[in-house]
Amino acid sequence: GHVTTVQLLLYNKSKHMANKSGRNTPLHWAAANGHDEVVELILNHNFEEELDVLAKNDGGRSALTEGFSSKNTKLVGMLLEHDSASEEKLLSGGKEVDADTEEEKNKDNKDSTSTSDADKNSKQGIIHEFDFLRDDSDGENKELIEEGESISNDVAEIDKPSTTLEGEQTKTLLIRELPIKNADSPFGDTAIDDTTGLSIWCASLVMARWMASKSQLGRFDDKNVLELGAGCGVPGLALGMYSHAKTVYITDFNPATIDNVRYNIDINANRPSTKSRAGEWLERVKAASIDWGDESTWPKEKIDYVIGSDLIYQKSIVPLLKKVVSGLIKDNGSFLYTCPTDGRDGLIEFIATMKKEGFYCVSEEIAPDMYRANPLSNGDAEDAFLHFYELPVTEYKLYES
Repeated sequence: GHVTTVQLLLYNKSKHMANKSGRNTPLHWAAANGHDEVVELILNHNFEEELDVLAKNDGGRSALTEGFSSKNTKLVGMLLEHDSASEEKLLSGGKEVDADTEEEKNKDNKDSTSTSDADKNSKQGIIHEFDFLRDDSDGENKELIEEGESISNDVAEIDKPSTTLEGEQTKTLLIRELPIKNADSPFGDTAIDDTTGLSIWCASLVMARWMASKSQLGRFDDKNVLELGAGCGVPGLALGMYSHAKTVYITDFNPATIDNVRYNIDINANRPSTKSRAGEWLERVKAASIDWGDESTWPKEKIDYVIGSDLIYQKSIVPLLKKVVSGLIKDNGSFLYTCPTDGRDGLIEFIATMKKEGFYCVSEEIAPDMYRANPLSNGDAEDAFLHFYELPVTEYKLYES
């Protein structure tokens, strides 16, 4: 915490190097001790060598890990804002997904979807393993899921069942997210150009928790369910795994997003977690491209439950969303929706519009704290904070009409 001394060292062009005993850098020490002024000096200095806040010491801990442990929120914020901690770099820096291995893995299943050319060109990404029934109260995993390193993209090494204290197998779901294309303008000029669905947004994790919760147990069994604007398909895939739904349509519009949904369906096939009395996984869970404004792209059958998470960002989308929800759902069907409680222009207008269409709000409640807990099956707090840092600090609402 000797700020003046650090300033003097930096002025005299001292190098930022790891020591030999434990491979700790000055940034490790400053972050671990919560010295935010020193961290700020180091991060803002122009070193000859590249500074990496994710570089690990011999104990496998990065400066970001140490900062997170210090509980200094200002310090953690500075580390997260550094270029080396960007989400895009984290994803693109991951191991490439071996598409050929996945095809080989699924070739005996006649219904498995082959990996597309677009998907092969987007190999780099990260696969998360989620347990949406995991209780992380007080920072402890009460289900005692086996500890493990963060999920890599080597699917063959991932698929090992974890267990609870009673020895029962814990259901886990594999989801891949990819770097968002055209990050400066991810929404694009038209709906088909929107690439935001390549990444996982926090409201979808809350929605997945809701779909997997005991309060929904048995509700979707033998029913048809459709997720709108699914992105990576987290809620729809969770519903398919935790329920015995007859059919789950996971829909979006952007071609690359649909390719990634198909990939996420395929990597969960033939896993113990996705076995169901309702039928084979690849027959029940289906990816589909839907243009909300074009009824010819919609499923022919009416849907029992339509679900969605954080679909409304501006008022102009309200008429289109109203049209597709009203057009898809059965007369006695339900629409379930999750989003942040504020910051979403058009949400109030959408609720009012749906009421005019004959939908009435069955329930409107704040999501329980557990729905905002770390959903990663290995309980890795650093990974959860890196990828989903908005999850524990944002309030979400659950709507049903």
